[in-house]
Amino acid sequence: MAKVISGESKDVEDNDSGNWITETLSKILKDYNPENIYNADETALFFQCLPQKTLPFKKEKCFGEKQSKARLTVMLGENTTGHQKLKPLVIGRSKNPTCFKGAKSLEVYYDFTKKSWMASEICEKWVQKLDKHLIAECHKIALVFDNCPAHPKEINLKLKNVSVFYLPPNTTSKLQPMDQGAIKNFKIHSRKGIVGKVITALENNQSMPKINLRESISEISKEWN
Repeated sequence: MAKVISGESKDVEDNDSGNWITETLSKILKDYNPENIYNADETALFFQCLPQKTLPFKKEKCFGEKQSKARLTVMLGENTTGHQKLKPLVIGRSKNPTCFKGAKSLEVYYDFTKKSWMASEICEKWVQKLDKHLIAECHKIALVFDNCPAHPKEINLKLKNVSVFYLPPNTTSKLQPMDQGAIKNFKIHSRKGIVGKVITALENNQSMPKINLRESISEISKEWN
C-alpha cells in the first residue's frame, strides 16, 4: 500500500528525548531566562500555490490549473515565551531576482542556492548576523536547532552572544518547538494571503494574479509578524 512521504521522521527513542530534556535542556534553563531561549527551523514554502480543494455543487465537475512548483525555504525562529520573533531568512534560487530591482531593503534576510534549499554556509551566515545584532544590544541567547546536516555543528566557535544547542537525531517530531504548530500556523496565514489576493482580483474582474518573489517576501514578513 502506498504511503505519503513525511517531512520528518517520527521514529524516535524515548530515551534520547528524555536524556536531552534532563541533561541539555536543564542546562539551558539553568543558564538562560525563558525569554532568552530561542528555537529556529526551516520549512519549504510554495508561495504561488492555491488550495487543491473546493466545495462544488452536486454533480458539478471540478477542474483546476496545474499547481505552481515555485519554492522557497524559510527559516523562522522565536523565543520560548513567544514575544520575540527573529527576522526570517528566505532562500530563493536567484542571486539577483529581477523583482528586487529598485528595492532599497527587504523585510527579511535573503540568500540563494541552486534549488533554494538550506545550506550550512547560509545557516552559518544567518546565525552570525544574529550574533552581531545581539552584540550591539549587549544581549545573549541560547538558540536550539534540530540535528539537520545543514545546521553547522562547529558554529559556536565563531559566536559571542549566541550559544547554539542541538536536538538529538530523529527527535524533531517530539522536541522541536517550532514544529508544534508555529510553522503550520504561519503556512495557513500565508495561504490565506494568497487566496485573498485571488478573490480580490476576481471580484474586480481582473486576471488571476501571480505573486512574484518580492511580493512573497513582503507577505512572509507580514504573516510572521
